[in-house]
Amino acid sequence: MSDLNLKHINKTYPNGFVAVKDFNLDIKDGEFVIFVGPSGCGKSTTLRMIAGLEDISGGDLMIDGKRVNDEEPKDRDIAMVFQSYALYPHMTVRQNMEFPLKIAKLPQSEIDQRVDEAAKTLGLESLLDRKPKALSGGQRQRVAMGRAIVRHPKVLLMDEPLSNLDAKLRGQMRVEISRLHEKLNSTIIYVTHDQTEAMTLGDRIVVMSDGEVQQIDTPQNLYDSPANKFVAGFIGAPQMNFMDATITEKNGEMFVKVSDHLVKLPKEKADILRKKGFGDGRDVTIGIRPEDLWDSPEMLEKFKDSTVHGTVEVYEMLGSTSNLYVDIDGHQVTATVEPDTKKRVGDTVTLAFDNNKIHVFDNDTNENLLVDLDPVTGELLKK
Repeated sequence: MSDLNLKHINKTYPNGFVAVKDFNLDIKDGEFVIFVGPSGCGKSTTLRMIAGLEDISGGDLMIDGKRVNDEEPKDRDIAMVFQSYALYPHMTVRQNMEFPLKIAKLPQSEIDQRVDEAAKTLGLESLLDRKPKALSGGQRQRVAMGRAIVRHPKVLLMDEPLSNLDAKLRGQMRVEISRLHEKLNSTIIYVTHDQTEAMTLGDRIVVMSDGEVQQIDTPQNLYDSPANKFVAGFIGAPQMNFMDATITEKNGEMFVKVSDHLVKLPKEKADILRKKGFGDGRDVTIGIRPEDLWDSPEMLEKFKDSTVHGTVEVYEMLGSTSNLYVDIDGHQVTATVEPDTKKRVGDTVTLAFDNNKIHVFDNDTNENLLVDLDPVTGELLKK
């Protein structure tokens, strides 16, 4: 277990391609941090720089206050779990887990103790004499994790460890990894492109795009207060709806106009926008999550100053909820509503915005005008 600090980390390849730009992050001892973003965003490159598998072009990587940029991977006391498991096929589970300890020349009694302890933690006790070909994908991944944790590393790195598993196994393994972190209280950095994994596993999430950190925060804060359109669209499923709008002011109240529909903004949001110079006639993009749109009579009455009308193009019954895909004057909007909705394809539907949950984005910068971030750490500034 260990503190880890990344200060202005950069990665530039010989051909001039900049893979990671000015990455700053402080990770506390025992924290579970997720790097998330689309393929090619720089998250795995950052992980490999921490592991020592990629050279750092600029900045400082600190472990427990010691700069380790130039230290060999074996000297950083870091263990890594790969997407591909990377198990030795000719060795048993026990032999695979013993291997890094034998390389370190630990006494056999300590090797046995550590392997038995890890096997018990991961539920591998009955599999120790099997070879990898006799294991399921989930079992192989647990062996790969066991081989990493027997070393008692300062930091445990995981690079998309569940991406080779089917949906059911991924769900089961997410639970296993959460339990493992609770038992070990180890510092874990976990890379994924799957926002569900990020939201369910991490203490904090680092959202990346094109080599840059977009936002760093808890899952709840990322969901409630996304820094920009990228984070807003990446976090949440179905993804946030975006609509072109114009700010309109009437009798001291502020609305956003979507085509011919007026949606009232709460006073707190209106005050923030005015303070930032966004007033009457200013074009913006508004965002609303599907679950914050309603078609029930009660919510239509509650938010009667914030309604729009459209035509249902697709209806999905999901059991606990239903999705309505609605055309609102050319805007394609998804509404996640109650499962007993009577609306079907071709019907006209009135949707109420929960106007407390509306986000407003600057069309030039794509930044969320209702959110303020620390310019260095990328974390939400508390008001």
